Amino acid sequence: MIYIKKDEVNQIILTLTEVSTLPTPYYLFVFQNEMDKLSAPITFYTADLSAYPERFNQFELDEPVDLELVKGQYTYSIYESSTTPPTIANSTGVVIEEGRMVVSGPIVSSIYE
Repeated sequence: MIYIKKDEVNQIILTLTEVSTLPTPYYLFVFQNEMDKLSAPITFYTADLSAYPERFNQFELDEPVDLELVKGQYTYSIYESSTTPPTIANSTGVVIEEGRMVVSGPIVSSIYE
């Protein structure tokens, strides 16, 4: 599971190298809001910052600079590509990891305020 806090720089740690089929892949994240299935998927690409990619992969997502996400639950799929910037069209076409993501943040307005 990926956990994102709004208005913060978030570290995403995954183990993608062990399931990758390309020698030096670029990873494309595709997020789909679970409450709005008709919305367009959100794509995100950033470099792997890990000093030890054979052990783990580390990505940084600065919310809302890189992406502005609505609080809630998402599904994510990760594709690998040999070119940059990666797109679904130039990827291997295989989802190498999928799962759930939660975006949380402070309550903007409440009946109790």
